[in-house]
Amino acid sequence: MTDRHRKKILDACRYLLAFPRSLWLNLRLLPFHQAKRLPLLISHRTQIRNLNGTIVIDSQHLRAGLIKIGFATYQGSRFHRDRTMVDLRGTLTVKGECSFGAGCSVEVAQGAALTLGDKFHLGPNSLLICHKEMVFGERNRFSWNCTLMDSDQHPLVDSEGRTVNPDRAIITGNNVWVGCHTIVTKGVSLPDDTTVSAGARLAGHYLEPMTVLAGNPAVVVRKGVKRAY
Repeated sequence: MTDRHRKKILDACRYLLAFPRSLWLNLRLLPFHQAKRLPLLISHRTQIRNLNGTIVIDSQHLRAGLIKIGFATYQGSRFHRDRTMVDLRGTLTVKGECSFGAGCSVEVAQGAALTLGDKFHLGPNSLLICHKEMVFGERNRFSWNCTLMDSDQHPLVDSEGRTVNPDRAIITGNNVWVGCHTIVTKGVSLPDDTTVSAGARLAGHYLEPMTVLAGNPAVVVRKGVKRAY
């Protein structure tokens, strides 16, 4: 038996283990005409802290497993060890296929809005904290151990008690590729066809499409190229 066949069998076993909880969550979170197609597939190793928020599926191509949570791994991760966490108190809008890798931690706070374009992928062991707004375009792919935060989570106030570090939205275009161990801070915007080098820290607005960003803080190190899919 080849490694490819072993992987297919292992994936099938994980999907079977995920079926009971996934069925319940589809029926709880979605309108019945969507829930009956089982678009949500959630690993049995996913810890659900809160589901008081809303999931909106805005796609004409509804199918089983359209949204996968807690399955994808990479060479250094272990499915049986990495526990995924979901805390949904705000609104999650999905516009197509998307996936969250094993070991991810995803939090959408009350009143916050997270919008995912088609073919969005957040790699294993990554952290996504949305306290205000995040909007990702189509074909956005984040590698493993990435951190995305639109909030400092710890407010700073001046002498008059006014908050000086408010939350700020994160917005990206289409065809964005982000390497492993990258940090995306609040207020970041990325244009179409941006490639981000591993270990970069993104801060501020990046305006020119088809560039490679690297460094801390990240700057343009190459122009006129994009990730090939």
